[in-house]
Amino acid sequence: MINRMKLAVFIRTKMEQLLDDWEQAVLEIAPELKGVDSIVLRDHARGMLEFVAGDLGTLQTSDEAANKALGKGKMPAPDIGGEHGKNRRQLGMSMLQMMQELRALRARVTRAWVVAQCGFTEKDIDELVRFNEAIDQLIATSIASFAAHTDQVSRLIQAMLKVSPDPAAIFEPDGRYLFLNAAMADLVNSPHQDVIGKTAQELNLDSATALHDAIITSVSTGQTQRREYHHCSPAGRELYLDCQFIPVFNDSNEVEAVVKTSRNIPEHKKAEYQVWRNANFDALTGLPNRRLFLDRLQQTLLESERKRGTFALLFIDLDHFKQANDQLGHRSGDRLLMQVAERVSGKVRAMDTVARLGGDEFTLILKETSREDAEEVARGVLASLEQVFNVDSHRVHISGSIGLTVFPDDGKDVDQLIHSADQAMYSAKEQGGQRIQVFESWMAQSESEHMRLNRELDDALRENQLEVYYQPIIDIRTGIISRAEALLRWNHPDKGLLAK
Repeated sequence: MINRMKLAVFIRTKMEQLLDDWEQAVLEIAPELKGVDSIVLRDHARGMLEFVAGDLGTLQTSDEAANKALGKGKMPAPDIGGEHGKNRRQLGMSMLQMMQELRALRARVTRAWVVAQCGFTEKDIDELVRFNEAIDQLIATSIASFAAHTDQVSRLIQAMLKVSPDPAAIFEPDGRYLFLNAAMADLVNSPHQDVIGKTAQELNLDSATALHDAIITSVSTGQTQRREYHHCSPAGRELYLDCQFIPVFNDSNEVEAVVKTSRNIPEHKKAEYQVWRNANFDALTGLPNRRLFLDRLQQTLLESERKRGTFALLFIDLDHFKQANDQLGHRSGDRLLMQVAERVSGKVRAMDTVARLGGDEFTLILKETSREDAEEVARGVLASLEQVFNVDSHRVHISGSIGLTVFPDDGKDVDQLIHSADQAMYSAKEQGGQRIQVFESWMAQSESEHMRLNRELDDALRENQLEVYYQPIIDIRTGIISRAEALLRWNHPDKGLLAK
């Protein structure tokens, strides 16, 4: 005759065996708990099994059974379930892992008892139903405790961030604000409700481009980014901020948000920041200079390689700028360049880069852009340059020659892309200017006279082919030399003395 055992008795008799089996399962569900003291893990399971065994030994009505599934039974499940949910939250488990743990407990007890019974009777089925109801009650109370503890921690963190004097914000992966504290709201000069759900670009923040770049880099690399920014508050106060962008991962190991914390940099850091800015930005226009342009171009290329995406590089050389500069004078010429920088910057997104390489040459890096979209941007830039400029009460007409190249079709590294864009730009210049020239493969085999001289000029610097001549300036009224000007001449090995 088969010795049948009630489920409550079975649980108490096989307690240690069930706990061993359960502990193995929970470590498979949450491998990060390996090394945690077994007592910490098993005590909660033991308490839950004792609750279930006690529940199975009591009588209940159908209404009581329904209430138990909602976590409202008469037995003190809230105590053991609540402790369990709180403990698992403190151990760093997710709610999903905690639910999987309780389901594993249910499955292992059921399987072990079924094997021991060697078949079911009607009473056995009734007991199994009661067992599942008790487990449901534990699950409900554990989840409630887990969620309540999570909400409490969130409230405390939010309260701490709100009163912090350091600006802090949380962003969605696309750069939209999820949260910001009072210090950050003051920094962006907008009420909290006007910022949530918007990007830095939509708020017209002065650091929008750099901010977006740091967020996207954190999301794409999964690594913390550290950046320093110069910011002018609405009251006119200058701030030098040391910022960290920290990616937050979900259960699928995907970045679900980026946390930004900021601290005002001490005085000695401000000097370091100014040195960095002087080295990376054009003093006249405030645009990135050649050094920062090359760095951003390299970063954009690496990001596009990771995403298997495209981006465009545009070179712009101003037409008729020299004539305007000679006629108006260098100071007015500088003001014209500042207006050009402003117009070109207004035709691109905050995520893009506009740089001044020197003289009247500008470059654009258009991220995540196709050839067709880049041509449309180039047309907008060209149209803006053709509009009259007002400089010191003078109406100035200039235009631009634009060379356009796209990664990876026209070049797979920085040098090749720059060379291709340069060739396309000089081709536009040789065709009379005031046009856009998209790079074509035949250009790789051709080299204009202007491009060849530019290349040879590098050799001239290394081989000391440049010579300085001093020309006297004579006062025609007195016939006396009043001053002198220094003139740089290129003694070309084939073409002889070149003036410029």
